[in-house]
Amino acid sequence: MKITLNVLLLPVLLLMSLTASAAEIRVRVFERGSQVPLANAAVCLGTSARIDQFGANMTDAEGYVTFTDVPRASLLLTVSRQGYMAEQETLVTSAANRMLVMSLASGGGGTPCPLGNTAARVYGSGLSISRFVLDNGAAATADRVVTLNHQLSGEPTQYRASEQADFDAAGWQAYAALPSFQLSVGPGRKVVYFQVRRHADVNGAVIETLSPVVRDSIVLQ
Repeated sequence: MKITLNVLLLPVLLLMSLTASAAEIRVRVFERGSQVPLANAAVCLGTSARIDQFGANMTDAEGYVTFTDVPRASLLLTVSRQGYMAEQETLVTSAANRMLVMSLASGGGGTPCPLGNTAARVYGSGLSISRFVLDNGAAATADRVVTLNHQLSGEPTQYRASEQADFDAAGWQAYAALPSFQLSVGPGRKVVYFQVRRHADVNGAVIETLSPVVRDSIVLQ
């Protein structure tokens, strides 16, 4: 017998001004037939082509997970947990914040959210760099060490900077509000790429939220 997924769409209080194209979706997962919230359930938000396209995360102790900056589109929500049947639900998002309540039946099967003991990368999702300049926007410098002035939204834990677009050999460092960077040797125009991330280990799963990459240039005299 096919089990029908119980889904409730409830409007929640708008906590901030929203653009016409993005919103926040909060998901809460329960054990079907009870009021017990399910922690450590993997939740993916995406499309049928890529079910984690707009984010993948694990529910907290109260069964909650939140996705921010969700585009206005027809999306697919996937929820899975070991020992339970994975469930999927299609939804059409709007500019309004929403809360989605889902329940999982015990057992197995279904299409799982691909979030286990491997890293899950979420691009954007609350991390955005609105301004990035070198040495407060200076056109040139005689010092190889420059400051990475930036403004952003979200709460990053680490950053990286490089003169290589692919950040080759550039390691992640603890986030600082005003980090510095040493330019390569030799005069000329230097292009520096910058990115931040929020990195955490949640119940054995590495959750990595990445900002878009930004860049600026300066002439080393």
